[in-house]
Amino acid sequence: MKLNNRKKVSFLISGSGSNLLKLLKKNHIKEDFKVITIISNNKISTKIKTYIDRFYKEVLVKEFQRTLQKKNFRNTDIIFSVGYMKVIEKSIIESFDVINLHPSILPKYKGLMTQKRMLINNEKNYGFTIHKVSNELDDGEIISNKIKKISTKHESELKNKHKTLEHQFVYKQFVNYLLN
Repeated sequence: MKLNNRKKVSFLISGSGSNLLKLLKKNHIKEDFKVITIISNNKISTKIKTYIDRFYKEVLVKEFQRTLQKKNFRNTDIIFSVGYMKVIEKSIIESFDVINLHPSILPKYKGLMTQKRMLINNEKNYGFTIHKVSNELDDGEIISNKIKKISTKHESELKNKHKTLEHQFVYKQFVNYLLN
């Protein structure tokens, strides 16, 4: 279902941005939202830069940003943190609708190294959660999640399965959030 009044979205990343690239590629085809800004506290991958240069020329792209500044989110309806590994400033949280993709089934395993901790604790399931960002780390209202059964004892294999799960379902869950 295509959105008539497309929301304006800004993204935050820290890592390679594989989830962001999947979101950008699906959105290029479906046009469910308008991309405003992409900000990383690190270098943005060549794959993402090339894709943006080709299909999202008007998007503001900022790398190596130590802090987030409101001016970079002008005209933004929603900020989506997809792998951003820094605490988001209170002023940003209070000024915008900010959501986060977290690599566990919250409220369990807030913070880092989620897959490793799941395996150590012999969890039966893994998954991801999209939640509203609050002033407490990984503690905001849960918007959606996706859960699957753990079928490995190897952290690297579980990380790969987890990334595949995100790539398969995050776009749809994000667009569902935009519709509400």
